[in-house]
Amino acid sequence: MPLADDLVEQLEADGDPDSARWFSAVRASLAGAQGEEDLIMIFIEQLGPTGPMAMSAGFSFEARLKLDALLERAQEVAFAFSADGDAH
Repeated sequence: MPLADDLVEQLEADGDPDSARWFSAVRASLAGAQGEEDLIMIFIEQLGPTGPMAMSAGFSFEARLKLDALLERAQEVAFAFSADGDAH
């Protein structure tokens, strides 16, 4: 949650309200997750496509760093939920 908050704040500071709204919605989904299945679906459906989006949307260097940290954490959680140690 703090990583998502940091990213939203950065996007707002960068003057990118559309991206800030998108990641606010991702944060709301994370807050509402009830179990590992919910988290995995958020990672796959919402966070998965955001890496390439950041490059094409012209995110600032700071925003890309914050997004990278968020995606890295999502990958760590996915590994933790995986029975065989592979990310979903």
